[in-house]
Amino acid sequence: MNKTKLIGGIILVFVLVFLGYFGYQNYLAPIPPTPTPFPQTNAQDDGPVLVSAEGRVIPAQFGNLSFSSSGLAAEVLAAERDTVEAGQVLARLDNHAQLQANVAAALLQVVTAQQAYDDLFENLDSTRALALKAVADARDVVRDAERLVTNLNTPSRQTDINQARANRILAEDRLERAQEDYDPHANKPESNLVRAAMLSRLAQARAEYDAAVRLVNNLEGTASDIDISQAEADLEVAQATLADAERDYENLGGGPDPDALELLEAQLENANAQLAAAEDALTQQELTAPFAGTIANLNIIAGEFATPGIPVILLADFSSWQVETSDLDENDVALLAAGMSANITLDAFPNIEFAGVVLEIGLIGEDTRGSITYPVLLSFDPGETPVRWEMTAFVDIEAR
Repeated sequence: MNKTKLIGGIILVFVLVFLGYFGYQNYLAPIPPTPTPFPQTNAQDDGPVLVSAEGRVIPAQFGNLSFSSSGLAAEVLAAERDTVEAGQVLARLDNHAQLQANVAAALLQVVTAQQAYDDLFENLDSTRALALKAVADARDVVRDAERLVTNLNTPSRQTDINQARANRILAEDRLERAQEDYDPHANKPESNLVRAAMLSRLAQARAEYDAAVRLVNNLEGTASDIDISQAEADLEVAQATLADAERDYENLGGGPDPDALELLEAQLENANAQLAAAEDALTQQELTAPFAGTIANLNIIAGEFATPGIPVILLADFSSWQVETSDLDENDVALLAAGMSANITLDAFPNIEFAGVVLEIGLIGEDTRGSITYPVLLSFDPGETPVRWEMTAFVDIEAR
């Protein structure tokens, strides 16, 4: 009995050793590089070298699409096998309407800020005219203030007093006549043109009379220190106001007011930034096709929760096809260059040979069981042959 168990154990050990060796050789052992042998070249032999490889058929363009923000899918606007255009909306999340309103509000702020900015330049002529009038008014005030200070500090001449008294009498006469002309029309409606004209003349006459009385009083009286100090202070204020008005007018000579322009530019920049942020937030709620193609796989339905970065749609352009190799090692890749011709056959259509061209060679190699391989991409036209994604392909590339 023990002898039988011993023999069985020995046999089991041999079987396990054999299976381990077989598995190692076929799945774990490094694959020795098998570069395409160089031809024996001499002066009479410059023929091409055929580099062979296996690969798979892929669309010329494809991509996994995912949302950049999370939320419930409110709408799924495409189905598998649908043909879509570049920029077409394929799905939307649930708060799309609110974000659309935010975009509209931000756009209104941009329009308002832009209008204010444009108005600043369009109203520049009228602003200059108002600034020039402010300068003229300020100069009048300065002149009157200077005259008052001079009068207060200078004894009046008798001839000036006599002249002022005469002007007062004449002003008083004009005031009385204006009053007499106005009285018959005093009770007429305010909209009456004659009444309005008489009232204007009366107001002007009264102002002239009051000014004449003040001038006589100033000339006949002796100014106090308080009056002189007040007049000098008023003159300084008037001169400062004139300086400000002149500076404002000079600033307008080169364009709008710099402070106003800076403020409006900042408001416009902020409005545009708010609009960009609102549009970006809205874009994150929509999944759009980055290129024209066919929905190859749809992995979301309305009401499902979308997670940022998790693919939900596989989009592919089936109008053109390529082959991507999977086993070209570094020795073979060293012989290749973009533009080289190739012959391509597919397992599914072994009797058909397709012409191909090397498009590009991978920049980064991959360790495949001890052998460094590089993907090589080739283009080919299948014509009417119904090729499909991931079909097995074999390529022979004419390396020189």
